[in-house]
Amino acid sequence: MQDKFGERLASAEVEIKNQENRISKLEGNHELLYRLTLVSEQQQEMNKHQQIQLHRMDKTFNNININLTKLNMTQVELQEDVKGIGKRVDSIEEDLKEESEKDYISIGDIIKQYLHWWILLPTIIIGAFILKLFGL
Repeated sequence: MQDKFGERLASAEVEIKNQENRISKLEGNHELLYRLTLVSEQQQEMNKHQQIQLHRMDKTFNNININLTKLNMTQVELQEDVKGIGKRVDSIEEDLKEESEKDYISIGDIIKQYLHWWILLPTIIIGAFILKLFGL
């Protein structure tokens, strides 16, 4: 009976040591679990801040896009305005050229304009003189 009692006691001691080892491992795992929980919570906070920053960046990029679109449209309008001003300047230059040509006296144009009178009038006078000479 004592042999059985000794065996049982030895078996119980071995079992207690195994239980102690398991408890030590569980305590180590508990501490590791606590650290993992802290890291997970920190990661969640970082993710929240990162989401906020990404949201702000998205707003900023949208605002930049809107501003670039407005700038591009303004550039197009400015080019159209410059084209319109160019056309108006060309029109004014043409008007000034026409006005300056009106002030210019061209002898060639005057001769062309009055040449038929210069030929016709003396011819009529000479013809009338010849008719008078002949008594017609």
